[in-house]
Amino acid sequence: MYPIKKIGFMPADAGRQTLSGFIEKAIRDWILMERNLIEKFEKAALEHLNKTAIQHKKRGRWLDISYGGFRNSVRSLSAFLLEEGIEKEEKVAVLMENRPEWPLVFFSTLCAGAVSIPVNPGCTPEEIENILKDSECKFVFVSEDSFVLADEVCRRCPSIKKVISVDSDAFKDAVKKTSERRGEAEVGGHDLACILYTSGTTGEPKGVMLSHGNLLSNCDSMRRLNLLTQKDNIVSILPLHHAYPLTATMIFPLLYGGRIVYPGTMRGSALLEAVREAGATVFIAVPQIFYSFHQKITDALKKIPFPFNLLLKFAVGFSYKIRKKTGLNLPRYLLYGVHRKFGRSMRLFVSGGAKLDENVERDLSKFGFTILEGYGLTETSPILTMNPLKKPKIGSAGLPVPDVELRIANKNEKGIGEVIARGPNIMKGYYKRADLTADVIKDGWFWTGDLGHIDEDGYLFLTGRVKEVIVLSSGMNVYPAEVEEAYSRQMPVKEMCVFEVPSKKGAEGAPELWAVVVPDLELFRKHGELNLRFVIKTGIDTVSRTLPPHMRLMGFSITLEGLPRTLLGKIKRFAVKETYAAKAAEEAYTPETKELSEEDLKMMEKDISRKITGYLEKQTGIKRAVVPADLLELDLGIDSLARIELASGLEKLVGMEIKDEIIGKAFTVRDLIAGIEPFLPAGGKALPVYEEGALFATGAPGQWKKTLQVLPRQENLEKIDLNPGRGAYLVGFLFTCLFKTFFNLFYGLKIRGTENLPDKGPYILYVNHTSYLDPFLVVAAFPRFPRLDLFFMGFRVYVDVAVVRGLIKVGRIIPLDFSTHFLEALRSCYYVLKNGRGVCLFPEGLRSPDGRIAEFKKGFGILAKETKAKLVPVLIEGAYQAWPRTSRFPGRYPVKVTIGKALDPEELEKEGLEAGAEDSYAAICTSARKALLDLQNR
Repeated sequence: MYPIKKIGFMPADAGRQTLSGFIEKAIRDWILMERNLIEKFEKAALEHLNKTAIQHKKRGRWLDISYGGFRNSVRSLSAFLLEEGIEKEEKVAVLMENRPEWPLVFFSTLCAGAVSIPVNPGCTPEEIENILKDSECKFVFVSEDSFVLADEVCRRCPSIKKVISVDSDAFKDAVKKTSERRGEAEVGGHDLACILYTSGTTGEPKGVMLSHGNLLSNCDSMRRLNLLTQKDNIVSILPLHHAYPLTATMIFPLLYGGRIVYPGTMRGSALLEAVREAGATVFIAVPQIFYSFHQKITDALKKIPFPFNLLLKFAVGFSYKIRKKTGLNLPRYLLYGVHRKFGRSMRLFVSGGAKLDENVERDLSKFGFTILEGYGLTETSPILTMNPLKKPKIGSAGLPVPDVELRIANKNEKGIGEVIARGPNIMKGYYKRADLTADVIKDGWFWTGDLGHIDEDGYLFLTGRVKEVIVLSSGMNVYPAEVEEAYSRQMPVKEMCVFEVPSKKGAEGAPELWAVVVPDLELFRKHGELNLRFVIKTGIDTVSRTLPPHMRLMGFSITLEGLPRTLLGKIKRFAVKETYAAKAAEEAYTPETKELSEEDLKMMEKDISRKITGYLEKQTGIKRAVVPADLLELDLGIDSLARIELASGLEKLVGMEIKDEIIGKAFTVRDLIAGIEPFLPAGGKALPVYEEGALFATGAPGQWKKTLQVLPRQENLEKIDLNPGRGAYLVGFLFTCLFKTFFNLFYGLKIRGTENLPDKGPYILYVNHTSYLDPFLVVAAFPRFPRLDLFFMGFRVYVDVAVVRGLIKVGRIIPLDFSTHFLEALRSCYYVLKNGRGVCLFPEGLRSPDGRIAEFKKGFGILAKETKAKLVPVLIEGAYQAWPRTSRFPGRYPVKVTIGKALDPEELEKEGLEAGAEDSYAAICTSARKALLDLQNR
């Protein structure tokens, strides 16, 4: 290892300010006018000899490397390469994770006149072999983690002379040698600095040749924007084999006297701790990282109790308006606790690599963060545009950076066309692919393949890719990104990818739009809904009504697997289409409890297994038992970023450090347990076994009565007041009058059939569900004096919050939902009904997307049959028009509530069975729905 403490040297006459010294410095500055990256680095190193160039956290300790020490190590390793026979423009690969040795190998390679080939250590062996063979590498530098893989691959690459581990003694000896020897080959601005292999989103790997001049020009553009300075400590977490982090988080800071911070981890809490400790000022990342930050911040703000949360929300919103007009960042002080987690020095977030969601960008700005978005490609070294610090435009990719020209070619009627660029940062071409180079560089202009438009202020807005445009048989052009944004905005989806498939209904072979949807499982869990397909189909139907015909989806597939993306976050559309086009008609997969194999039964006998599965149940919020066979991603929704948090939590749980590879390579809960168990200390305290019956699922006819007779849990029983007092009566009276007055005044409420309300229970009011107004309309439909015997089944997420929690009992609200608390919800309703009370239910489960009455959920039939309660249909008309799913706020429309005559569930059962229902419960659902439809058709 090269020196890790602050080291360097001082000239003997450093303290004397003489004319000769001034002239000597001027001559040296003239000599060091930058022709290449090494000369620029030499100049920076001489100016900042004793300043820290790199900070690295390793095993809990911070290691500092000075510019002087780093410069000496670069010279030593460069001399080593020359002694090993490296020649000008020969290739040296870097195959390792982010660590201080990465920039050392990179700059040493350039210093020797060679060309650097950054390689992704996460590639498959075949991909690595193809890159090494195509580039004809001579040397490969690897870390200990990637040595075995690289050594095996390199044996099949005849051009490679040596594979060197940066963790080996030989490497450490090489960088310890002092040497003043520089690369003997003359290197100019047009000479190659590196070749970056990229497949982009099209699947065709290409070697992008970037010269010293390309990279120098882009760094100079960044300097002139004054976004980053020599005072900055820049966090480096993005993989350096990509142009964006290579330039922004490694080359730029080392050329201009900045400091690079390698936190040594990507885990959420540990990462932020390292950022604080290092006094980082700039955090450069891809959108997915900022989405994670945004989620954690919003979750924390939601925990603030009422009414302080409303006051804070108002204050933050008002302060944000002041910030936009004056630049005064008051939200930073209002949310001091949030900013403190990132450290007092943090001044700038920079997002790139993929488009940042506008809502996330706006929210982070409201929270007091300065976040800028830019745009570029590997072929442009990479930055083409960046939002200015003083005048960013949310949703835009920014203004062209200095020395870069942008145009929009082949514009359509909306001003959208292909973005083309010209400047000194444009690549030399694709390695060994003159044909591909000629396709994208024409008359000095680089054709990016991206679609966009430039507004009146010169800001670039991106809309998609040229190759992604779908041309329908009608001749209409469809931009998938626009369709995805339109649907995703109003649906609980994590990811969506739109592509074309042959039509099954129209002309043979004519394309139609299809989407692959990855549900946001957190939102589904939060809203207590497990029926993924129903919810997503309803959402698509709702949004489709607001879109022109050519943008409407004709079908969709659901997957719980993350869509394939580049490392910088762009969806690989070609891969998505290749994988899912043939499966376009397949049904969605919904995770369910899996049977335990003999192997898993033995595993679950161990304390550690029960401890881990119990932890996963709690952390994922999954409403069933977690078993060893569960897939972490597909069944539990634990994606790559969530694995980082999973590792931190499990470390605290088991009291030991867990290696990244255990978490990173685990596909199932079984893998996780098997990976952790061997490292546990012997003789741990036994853990309590989780209650038996966690995997029990009832449901067969005949079993339900016995199942429902079990009392609800104590916590739910305490919320059910069967004998309310005067306080409840007063609250009920006030709310009944309030809602009746409100709906009469603004919606012209008409009520029919109040005489059909039963005098006593048990009874079930079942109501069609079309809008958020429905439960309040039911209350308004009561006579002036409230019904204290009627209970409302409500979604926990809406009623179990601070502002409503105090009204749960007096308002006779049962804060459970049938989707995630099915059995407990049924038992609570059964308990209420068997005590001679009434329950109000919405048997469709979700709001109607079109105002029509959907099929009833089977739980309604179970409850009706087993309690034999009278069923009272209640039809609400006009509420859908007043507040449809597509509207954020309600409008005004005449509303009518009709209460039908009470129905006997036994008669409904008989009628439904005669109509062909599959069982008694389905029969009641079918007949009860028909009765509601009959009210509608009167």
